[in-house]
Amino acid sequence: MQLPLAEHLQTLTHGILWTCAFTTDTAGRPIMLKSVYDPEVWQFGGGNVDQGEHPWESTVREVREETGHTLRGEPRLLAVIFQAPAGDWPAKVGVAFDGGLLTADQIDALVLDPAEHSEVRVQALDDWRRTLTPARFAMVAALATARRTGFAQYLHS
Repeated sequence: MQLPLAEHLQTLTHGILWTCAFTTDTAGRPIMLKSVYDPEVWQFGGGNVDQGEHPWESTVREVREETGHTLRGEPRLLAVIFQAPAGDWPAKVGVAFDGGLLTADQIDALVLDPAEHSEVRVQALDDWRRTLTPARFAMVAALATARRTGFAQYLHS
């Protein structure tokens, strides 16, 4: 027996959709931003998808708002990241896109939104391993692998 739509919707997972752009310098070193909300957290440009927005549109908007940089070209999916509900938070699903390679001049031209990020850092993957939590580093490493191999990754916590 099929449930009425309102009842059926209550049986499905509800959550937050977020996006990010995995961006590196021309040597392939990840570029990350230090969060002002939690100064221990380094993240990529991105954020929650607004109502009516497509994930790529959200990524382009968020990166531009947070850094002044405009992503160009067609979206290339690197990963889907599922985060199980925790505490009062519902499930979160992240869509990570390839943000491309930035030159030294482009990195120097980034203008951070001081309400969101306080620092830009570019460093080798092995250096990020020492900087990030194991879970965050696993995501960064998976995005680097996806870019290198051309095969999107699926991550979950």
